[in-house]
Amino acid sequence: MHLVQERLVGNIGGAMFVLMPIFALGLALLYRNRGLGYTEHLVFALHLHAFWFVAFALMQLPTEAAGLLGLLVIVTYTLRAMHRVYGGRWWPLLVRASALAVFYAMAGGITITIGALLALLA
Repeated sequence: MHLVQERLVGNIGGAMFVLMPIFALGLALLYRNRGLGYTEHLVFALHLHAFWFVAFALMQLPTEAAGLLGLLVIVTYTLRAMHRVYGGRWWPLLVRASALAVFYAMAGGITITIGALLALLA
């Protein structure tokens, strides 16, 4: 079973690579009225994912505060970045961000399930 866990962890980078365009698709659907093409949403998704990777790395520090602070920074930065790029009022942005989080979590769950099946079959 240890080998399966190693394979699953090894697939996480690939899973994130697959999830990034899906995240951009969610942004494109939620912000259809902004006149941006899919490429602009993809660039923004790339930017956010790069930030998240750095934040997740810092959250691995062996202190409890690092995890809590990292989560707070990720949420705050993501919302502020969305507001800066897409504009609008905060209340609709929070609704869209919540819908995007649910969409992304579902896509992540499906991707992780596929990764686990691939790890078992390999």
